[in-house]
Amino acid sequence: MKVVVLSYSHHGRSMARTAHGLGHEIVGVMDAEAEPRQQLSDDFQCPGYETAAACLDASKPDAALVAGKHIEMPDHVQACVDRRIPYLLDKPFADCADRLRPAAEASEKHGVFSALVLPNRASRIVSVVKEMVADGSLGDLVLYSSRLNNGPPSRYDPTPSAWHSDPSISGGGCWAVEAAHGIDTFLQFVGDREISVVGAVMSNSMHSRGVEDSGVGVLRTGDGITGIIESGYNYPSGTRGGDHFFRFIGTKASVFEQYGRNGEPLIEVHTTEGVEFSEDLSHGARIQGVMGAAFDAIRDGGTFEPTVVDAVRILEIQDAVYAHARQGVITHGPHPMG
Repeated sequence: MKVVVLSYSHHGRSMARTAHGLGHEIVGVMDAEAEPRQQLSDDFQCPGYETAAACLDASKPDAALVAGKHIEMPDHVQACVDRRIPYLLDKPFADCADRLRPAAEASEKHGVFSALVLPNRASRIVSVVKEMVADGSLGDLVLYSSRLNNGPPSRYDPTPSAWHSDPSISGGGCWAVEAAHGIDTFLQFVGDREISVVGAVMSNSMHSRGVEDSGVGVLRTGDGITGIIESGYNYPSGTRGGDHFFRFIGTKASVFEQYGRNGEPLIEVHTTEGVEFSEDLSHGARIQGVMGAAFDAIRDGGTFEPTVVDAVRILEIQDAVYAHARQGVITHGPHPMG
């Protein structure tokens, strides 16, 4: 399959490498800035373009990988929709729901294939919990929590992704960049239930920057399911990639995931009969699984979940958590944030 990549970051280059590893040909790259555009062109030995429209028109791809600055990504999506080109969309999709919504509605109206690259969907823990929900062994889900805590924001400073710490471009800090993963998994299990934000904190106590380095959102469905989603930039630099954790609490069983001594993701299923342990897939294997399934669906004329419509709902929840935190100084700061 012939594929283009629209922008170097957030994960544009890494998605293109995954696509190439899956056997697809990168036939064009795009970035509005000259240096990252040249890096992409050198990496994949193909022409580089300054705009999404020029890249799509010249390359005529079978699919596009959409990444980029958060305020620009909806325009990349719209360029794909206008040309009816299937696309895979990097998180966090946009800086806010309102910016993405028109392009998402156009994509849905014209039936353009879209796929969100969210690796939790290909994790074994999600499969385990889905099976336990289906066979009744989990009971009713009452509490979900996730933590995605990566290294400090300074890791972006020397890279083409330095704009992550500019809230006028990214929409915020760790919550804007990372929360989509945890929110998506919560939505996967609560479905179309109405969700309320009942608590939120955005803190920049750790690094004193103009974006949060720790974000927590507390969600609640009308029938009593609680979701606690945490994201952060507080993990020590130069050690492991981060601190990642899942917890699903049901009325009959509990399922956790955390790291073992050697950094392996371990699943724990806790029941009245004891604890069962198993190992989850690596992050790279999850990305390959999600992207491979999306490319297969494009090739076979199939469907895929989640889509760009789900991205809007994820962003709506992100936005609502931000709004809740910004209501008072006690939940937003302590240093000034954009």
